[in-house]
Amino acid sequence: MLDMFRSKGLQSAIYGILIVATVIVFVVQFNPSAGKKAAKLTQTCAATVRGECIEPKDHKAAFMLLVPYDRGTRLVGQAKKEHIPQLALDGLVERELLVGEAHRIGLTVTDNEINDTIISGILHVSLPADKQDVGATLQPPVIDGRRAFGLGIDPKTKEFDEKIYARNLKNVVGESEVEFRQFEEHEILAAKMRDLVRAPVRVSEAEALESYLTEKSSATFTMIDVRPAFVARYSADPVAGSGAGAPMAVTDAEVEAWAKKPENGQLVAQTLEARKKSPPKDGTIRYILVKVAPNDDAAAHAKALAKITEAFARIQRGEPFPEVAHAISEDSNKDKGGSTETDKADALPPAIAAAATKLKNGETTQTAIESQLGYSLVARDDSSRLAKDVAREIYFKSRAHDAARDFAAKIAAAIKGGKSPDDAIKGELASLKPIPFIKVTADATLQHKKPAAADAGVATAGDAGVATATDAGAPKKTEPPPTALDPTKDDDRPQALTSNAIRRGGETLPNLPPSEAARVLDFAFKSKDGDLMEQPVAQSTGGYYVLQLKSHKLATADDFKKDGAAYTDQLLRARRDEALAVYMKRLLDAARADIHKDEAYMSEWTGDAGAGSDDDEP
Repeated sequence: MLDMFRSKGLQSAIYGILIVATVIVFVVQFNPSAGKKAAKLTQTCAATVRGECIEPKDHKAAFMLLVPYDRGTRLVGQAKKEHIPQLALDGLVERELLVGEAHRIGLTVTDNEINDTIISGILHVSLPADKQDVGATLQPPVIDGRRAFGLGIDPKTKEFDEKIYARNLKNVVGESEVEFRQFEEHEILAAKMRDLVRAPVRVSEAEALESYLTEKSSATFTMIDVRPAFVARYSADPVAGSGAGAPMAVTDAEVEAWAKKPENGQLVAQTLEARKKSPPKDGTIRYILVKVAPNDDAAAHAKALAKITEAFARIQRGEPFPEVAHAISEDSNKDKGGSTETDKADALPPAIAAAATKLKNGETTQTAIESQLGYSLVARDDSSRLAKDVAREIYFKSRAHDAARDFAAKIAAAIKGGKSPDDAIKGELASLKPIPFIKVTADATLQHKKPAAADAGVATAGDAGVATATDAGAPKKTEPPPTALDPTKDDDRPQALTSNAIRRGGETLPNLPPSEAARVLDFAFKSKDGDLMEQPVAQSTGGYYVLQLKSHKLATADDFKKDGAAYTDQLLRARRDEALAVYMKRLLDAARADIHKDEAYMSEWTGDAGAGSDDDEP
């Protein structure tokens, strides 16, 4: 009997468990919240930190505490776009590391501290130590991990109300009162650790004054940027027999003589070694395309011819065909350096194919090939010329660098002689020669647009001085399309511009190496307005600046007395935040192997999952 009773008892227990399970399933599947994601039986963690679980509800609570709002509307969607969910999780990870440190040194939080925080409406929420500036951009801002968020504040009485608090915890934060107290307990502990780290940092009055004088002293220059590419493009010897300007010529004999110098030969050898890792294949066809339709007007054709002429000039002066193709070509092969990746011309447009067929390895067309697509330059690779081409490229860059330095020095000398920067530039530009547009090998099958009376104001080559009707009935002369690259209209030409304000303790001008930056700063704050730096300033990109001090202002100790207190507070906060970021980085580095984030969980936050609507407002 006893055995039977036990058996029946066991059966009853099993039946009871099955019934309870059925009821639970029924409730979960058919309750008013049916359709929402059901909770998993196993624990889900947004992240784990040294084995401690950061639960999704805590992550959502942190996110909602960070969401900005405007005129009573919580901007949840905007917060997601600004990656606040990720910042919230990173802040919680750091918080748990700080809590571990707080426990290690014996810090605690009392019930009264938690109560005071909740009742005051100034809640604690963590941001990553190196993202403290993000908090200042939120509305209301998060300062030192604290934010005004009146979960329990009655908007009418401005007093704490327990019912409002309970309702907002549920609707906005998504936690119970017990859970949120634990959330704030951890936040307060983390805040105490941050305060401990920041507290030793001090800023003396002398240090604040020095920093103030450095930061607040400023200067601006009249700045002339002389670029090697521009000078090389137009500084030319006349082409034999033509009298016209041409790009700086580079002969193999010149290059060989230059490369024999040990320092030059070593540079060529290093570059060549790198290029050999992906050498050109003999006969591979490359082309540069500038698009223009055959029936486009003369102005469009002139613009395209200017661009293809620039490409030709750059190749002639020593730049590799692939680099020029990448910079100028308008075809989809530009990212491959213009390469078709084949030596077969069959699949190319007929005009380009015909030009490619006539080329030997290492040759480039000396005319622009006109096709239905526009104007092209065509070339075939030659692996046997790799060493010569590398040496030629480096030699020309060196020569262009020297030419830019000399050109800048001439402008500086003209300014020193009494000319204005604009007049000095104009005088030197006059010494440069325009580059006639490259000759065109035309496709006889193309139909070009013919000028018509309706094309008022549009001229074609040879239409110089043509009178056209205007709205007022009076004739005017139209400008013919250009037939050459004009150095006075080139986008790269030197121009006298006003620089951004530079500061003693900040960045100076773009692309300056440290030694030149120091020289510019020294000149800016020791010279008089209008003074000229006699020697051009070398840029890290190979160009040169001609600099004339336009204006400068030196901050003084009297200036510091006026707003020194506010400045010192600002400097102190910045130094303390920097100390905290350094400390936090050490903690994160030490715990890197023990921090695991659930990427699948975080991916839900890229959509609408895991957060309330935009009108959730406590």
